[in-house]
Amino acid sequence: MIKYILTIFLSIATLNGMGMPADYYKIQDTKTMKTYFFTYMSNLAYAQNKYILDDRKFIQNFYSKKDTIDKSSQEYKRFEKITNKYNLFTTSPLKMYLKRIDVIPVSLILAQASIESGWGKSRFTREANNLFGQWTWSGKGLVPKSRDVGKKHRIRVFPSFASAMRAYMYNLNRNRAYKDLRTFRATQKEKGIEITGLSLAHTLINYSQIREKYVKMLKQAIKSNNLERFNK
Repeated sequence: MIKYILTIFLSIATLNGMGMPADYYKIQDTKTMKTYFFTYMSNLAYAQNKYILDDRKFIQNFYSKKDTIDKSSQEYKRFEKITNKYNLFTTSPLKMYLKRIDVIPVSLILAQASIESGWGKSRFTREANNLFGQWTWSGKGLVPKSRDVGKKHRIRVFPSFASAMRAYMYNLNRNRAYKDLRTFRATQKEKGIEITGLSLAHTLINYSQIREKYVKMLKQAIKSNNLERFNK
């Protein structure tokens, strides 16, 4: 077990190519496999949530002195970069920024990663580093074998798992399909209620074509694997 855990942290720093580290695919024991997968993915999630929190803190500080900041300054340029990243406007109120720039519970991330990537063993994960089944219409990417006639979407290819994790979390924080997630999260935070994967799962009904069934799968994955323990 220790060997596998050590490999995880080394691999995160040195991973090149596609899919999980080779050692992962050699694991036969289910419990060991899950421990490896959740530890690996949770560290990627923690890192990305930290970036989000850094942006959130910057925006809060920026808005406290927005009217006095020179628009040619590096501080204002970072503000514009964050604005574009979250599909907002420089005139958007602070409340809108904070609604979009917030963390995703790691328990929810792990549940989706395990389902969407088939525990890191799906074709899309091994050939495209695509952990969350994200599509693209750019003309580049993997063509799904079961794609319906007339459909043009492809499976997006990522250079690393970290970039896939980042794109997925930005997707939840800015895509109109997940407006309910952001609204519910903000409301819970205003009330001082802990935000968990279980509490947010119902807001992802639009993530999959199987809708309600998908929500049930997420909740079951969180409960059966005790994933709320990964929230920080």
